[in-house]
Parts: sequence; structure tokens; C-alpha cells
Amino acid sequence: MFEGKSILELHNLLVTKKVTPFELTKEVIENLKKDQNNACEYICENEALEFAKSLVEPEEDNLLWGIPFAVKDNFSTKDIPTTGSSNILKGYVPVFDATAVKKLKDLKAVVVAKTTLDELAMGGTGTTGHLGMTYNPYDKSKTRLVGGSSCGSAALTAAGIVPFALGSDTGDSVRKPASYAGLVGFKPTWSRISRFGLFPFAPSLDTVAYFARNVSDIAIV
Repeated sequence: MFEGKSILELHNLLVTKKVTPFELTKEVIENLKKDQNNACEYICENEALEFAKSLVEPEEDNLLWGIPFAVKDNFSTKDIPTTGSSNILKGYVPVFDATAVKKLKDLKAVVVAKTTLDELAMGGTGTTGHLGMTYNPYDKSKTRLVGGSSCGSAALTAAGIVPFALGSDTGDSVRKPASYAGLVGFKPTWSRISRFGLFPFAPSLDTVAYFARNVSDIAIV
């Protein structure tokens, strides 16, 4: 029912109480479980539903209140497994949130999934993570890639499962999959958003970046 809707469309539904954050999050989790594009490292089912349940009174001036989003799995997420799509980090559960994640959570956006990437973000194809290739959701044959390294975040956004998703861009890791998947991929000026908690690939180049399906949603995030 809510698949493919923008942040603004979901916000209007939430503040008019046509849907609750819990109901919205529950549907998103169900869609994540049905995803056939190999886009998720971890679905935050219990964590997301518990947080969404605590969101009761809508915040009309907060456009991210109750909005579900996905996080590339090279961002540290407190009490949520974070692997960088690498067996090296299998079983690692951080004790803190990356700054970008914390700021979104402070605005009461809901983390619903950690997404696949090229292993430790070192690649541009979305094929080298420990779960294998992440597919382009527009290709039903499941043979074409969505690009990397922020492949999972791109795939979930393009599929309409989440309205936006965090990625990281060192060389083209958000911009390239955005072009392959018909998305808006935004790489702000380096250091404009704190990269604290983002696993370093090239610290002098790593940039917190993100996907959405339209420019208005990019501006909101």
C-alpha cells in the first residue's frame, strides 16, 4: 500500500493518522523479506518495530518522523550487526551509531535494514560482498547489476521499499548505482556530513551520501 511513496507523501499519511509508524514499518519489513535482489545484510525487524511502536504523537514539523530508511552496512549501528559485507566482520555488533545514523534516529526516522555493498566498499559493481551479487530491481531476469559499492541501498530505494537510504561515496559508489537505477544519488561536499562511524576506505575521500527517488526527498534528508 505504501510502496513507492515519497517522504512527503508518507509524512502526510503519518501526520493525518491514516497510518501509524508501526503499521508503515511492518509493511516495509514484509516487503524487505520478499526482496529478491539480494539487497539486505540484515533486516532490523525487532529493532525497527519496537522503535516504531514508541512513536505515538505525530510531529507535523518533522518531515522524517516515522519514516523508514535503510543504511549501507559500512555504517556503525548500535546493537545491530555491521559487517561491511565481509566475513572479516561477521558477528560484529557495534556499541555506537555513526553520526549520520544517530542524527536520523534523533529525528525519529526508523532504521529498517542494513544493506549489501562491495566488500568493505572496495568495488564499483555490487558483486564482491560476501552474499554475492546485488541485482538491479528493474531487471526481472536477475542477471543485471545495480552497481556499487552502495548496491543494496540503491536497490531498495529503486524498488520503492524505502523512500531513502544511506550510502557512502569514495569515487562513485552512490552516483554510479543511482545512474543505473534511475535514482537521485547525492554526494555532498566532502566533510559536509560527519563520517564518524563510517568504516574508512580512503579517509581523505570518503563521503556520506544517499539515495532517494526525487530531488525533494534528497533536500529533506
